[in-house]
Amino acid sequence: FRSESRSTGPLRAAEPQAPAARVLYVSGDVTIESKAGGRLAKSGAVLAEGDSVATAEGATAVIELSDGSRLKLRESSRLALALPGPKSAVTEAYLSFGSVFAKVTKRLAGQQFQVRTPSAVAAVRGTEFFTAFGRAAGKNRDLWVCVNEGAVDLRTTKSDKSLLVPAGKGVLIKAGLDLTKPQVYDW
Repeated sequence: FRSESRSTGPLRAAEPQAPAARVLYVSGDVTIESKAGGRLAKSGAVLAEGDSVATAEGATAVIELSDGSRLKLRESSRLALALPGPKSAVTEAYLSFGSVFAKVTKRLAGQQFQVRTPSAVAAVRGTEFFTAFGRAAGKNRDLWVCVNEGAVDLRTTKSDKSLLVPAGKGVLIKAGLDLTKPQVYDW
């Protein structure tokens, strides 16, 4: 069989678009919420831009982003993903409550990774750190950030104070306003 049409080259199948993230590990009750609704999370589940993951009491989830960065959500946590697009080079994890360990791959020039909470933004280039938000009850919750490798540029959203937290140290933001001085903590 011979085609009469002219070809400019071999036909190629469209390359599948890489998922924004995927769930690597689930223990306990973990749900994924998306525009299409909610579903139980299972290992291997694909996450899209804007999806959120929530862990129940006693549950844990590990998420891997397309760049190899990993996020470990501890129990009673909720995290939404915002990924870089054509106009932004920022990968953002919005932690509305709970805690997350982040192991972030090295960023290229101009790229950023941020964990955002209602009271602060922790921005990194390639590091390993822990963030816990909402430990205290009430409207003005506390935020805890501890850095294992690299450094985290921490900025409060309410008072616009900023501080660089180096490896081996941690800080507390009380009620979203007051930054403590970095102190040495065991990872």
